Amino acid sequence: MESFVNQPFLDKRRKWASWASYAGLAALFAGILTATRSLLISYLCLMLGVIAASIGAYLSNRYVREPRGDQVLTRTLEGLDKRYALYSYYLSTAHVIASHFGLMVVATRPQKGQVGFADGKWQHRARWRFVTQFLGEPSIGRPELTVRDDVESLEQWVASALPGEEHVPVNGLVLFTNPDVELDAADAPIKALKTNDLAAYLRTGLKGQPVLSTSRQKELRRLLDGVVEASAAEAQTKGKRKA
Repeated sequence: MESFVNQPFLDKRRKWASWASYAGLAALFAGILTATRSLLISYLCLMLGVIAASIGAYLSNRYVREPRGDQVLTRTLEGLDKRYALYSYYLSTAHVIASHFGLMVVATRPQKGQVGFADGKWQHRARWRFVTQFLGEPSIGRPELTVRDDVESLEQWVASALPGEEHVPVNGLVLFTNPDVELDAADAPIKALKTNDLAAYLRTGLKGQPVLSTSRQKELRRLLDGVVEASAAEAQTKGKRKA
C-alpha cells in the first residue's frame, strides 16, 4: 500500500496555527494592559484573543498534533497490497483511498470516550469534553453530511477527469482514530469504524460491488498520481520564487 501526503499543505497550516496562536496571545496580553485605561478596548482585545487562540488550537489539533489522521491511516493500512493507495490533503476531501473497488472517502474523527448514534443523533460522552472542544478539538458534528458532500464532489471530479462508460464508484465512511474510543454506531446513516476494523472492511466490506477493470484502475492511479506530481511541482515553483 502506497501513501501520499501533501506536506506543503500541512506546512502552510502549521504556519497558520502558529500565527493565530501568537496573535491570540498578543491580543490577550493587550487586553490585560488596557484594562485600566479603556474597558471597551480591553474587552475587544480579549475577545479577539480568545477567537484567534481558538482558531490556532483548532488548526493545531487538526494539522499539527500527532498522530494526525494521515499518520493513523498510513499505519493502519500498511499491510494492504499494492492495489490500495492513500492520498491525504490533495483533493476536495482530506483523505481518499484508491483501490480496485474505486475510491473511498474517509472522514477522520479524533474523539475518545463513548461515541454512539441513537435517535437520529451522534452522542459523545467523555471527561472534560467541553473544555477540550473550547481549546480547539473538533466536534463530531454530522460526519454523514460531510462525507455525502465530499463523495458528490469527488464523483463529479472523477467523471469529468475520466470520462467513459466504466463508472468509478465513490464510497465513504467515518473513522474514529483514537484507540480509546468506545464506538456504538451500528444504526448510523454512514459506515462508522474504529481503526483496527478499517483494513478488514476495505478487503471484504465492499465485496459484491463491481471491481474496476485493470485498465480503469491504471487510469485512476495515473490521474491521482498526476495530482500529487502537480502539487509537488507547484510547491517547488513557489519555493524557488521565495528563494
